[in-house]
Amino acid sequence: MFARRLRLSLLAIVVTTTAFSHAHLAARPAFAEGKLTGQTFLETFDGQPEGPDAWLPDDWDVTIHSRNRETHYSLEPMDAMHGPDCSAPPATHRITNYEDAVFNCRDHLMTAIKGTGYAMIYLTPNHMVDFGKQTGVISFDVSTLRGSTRDWFDIWISPFNDNLQLALDDGFPDVAGEPRRGINIRMDEFNERTVFRVDQVTDHKVTKLTNNSLAGLADIVVPDAKRRDRFEIHISRTHIKFGMPEYGVWWFDGEIEPLDWTQGVIQIGHHSYNPLKNCPECRANTWHWDNVSITPAVPFTMLRGDKRSMSASLGDTIIFERPAPNYSYLRFSGIGDNIELSYDNGKSWNKARLQMQEEFKFKDEHFKSYFTPIPQGVSKVKFRGKDWFGGEWLVRDVTIWSNNNKQWCGSATSTTASERTTSAAAPRLSICSTYRRLCRAPTTVWRRPLPRQTASPLVRL
Repeated sequence: MFARRLRLSLLAIVVTTTAFSHAHLAARPAFAEGKLTGQTFLETFDGQPEGPDAWLPDDWDVTIHSRNRETHYSLEPMDAMHGPDCSAPPATHRITNYEDAVFNCRDHLMTAIKGTGYAMIYLTPNHMVDFGKQTGVISFDVSTLRGSTRDWFDIWISPFNDNLQLALDDGFPDVAGEPRRGINIRMDEFNERTVFRVDQVTDHKVTKLTNNSLAGLADIVVPDAKRRDRFEIHISRTHIKFGMPEYGVWWFDGEIEPLDWTQGVIQIGHHSYNPLKNCPECRANTWHWDNVSITPAVPFTMLRGDKRSMSASLGDTIIFERPAPNYSYLRFSGIGDNIELSYDNGKSWNKARLQMQEEFKFKDEHFKSYFTPIPQGVSKVKFRGKDWFGGEWLVRDVTIWSNNNKQWCGSATSTTASERTTSAAAPRLSICSTYRRLCRAPTTVWRRPLPRQTASPLVRL
């Protein structure tokens, strides 16, 4: 059994022992129809297909990642919930392809993935939460039955320029850690009970916030794959609140260090880390999602290409549905050395820019997250790279993002030098409204962060 224990030295905990009613549900707010009404974004995942239908819409970024080399082109087989005819759980159907991992049945969405080495799915809508003038509220309905404690979900909220496609707590054996700034809410475990914890990340430094409650999820609701319960996040610059308001439970409700950002990209994650280890009766989980709501919501541009993966063997060119607007970024994950891009069918090449990550965590066998500015008008991109020791270079889940004509200056800076230093004598350079123009950033010294000296509160086995 995968034990993830919180260090008592970090906690000043009030453990909620209230008896919760499984039957009582408070009246839910009525949402207006449509994905964006006023300042509210709502996704209801409607659809009644005859069988599980792969879900890849134009207004969500769907990132699917599996660590092990043998899973780079097809996933580990697993039995995902809902039958071949979309019949309800406990009926299942077999999945093996990346496209099968996120699917629609019976007016809601499923994520299903198995990662012996590590695997994760991130779903990102093309709307940010805006908490500059009022508290932002993010809510979602999700099933509560877990097949393994090594399978869980989380939510990342991070500034547009800091969003990290493959964001992950750096205690896990994959990718390159957390984004530069963000809030992470993650399903966790304490005393063999499912709880949730909240982390605040500032300049890659993680602050683990003290829970108000360690009520176990199974003490609140009877875990169920068919029923989906409401979870809510309330966020302002100085306060975070997360829980299940219909049951009067808030795992965290407190002050945080003031954020220097007021809009956040939302990533809904599903993680799998060897879910059957030491537990033959366990299984890789299917999470069932519905009614994702963001208030107030601010849209940004997201353009999808015509294929999920590029490599020398799969094809090296992607075509987008329409040209990139001004101040756009190409967002993707990739493995291999010296990934380069061409916007003129190979006549000239540009080095792809890594998103800001902690470089000392980079490993050749890990995928990395890219967020590279591209010129306005680009609708076709060619890739090339150098193979890594375990296989060919590979690029996945490519989209074009634009924050509605906001310039590139700001936190979108060059990211991967081992030591980044700026001073009055040596201004930091970043890309601005043209590729030739330079921006002088505030006097700041950025140095390679050192590995943490203290143990993670989670035990990774």
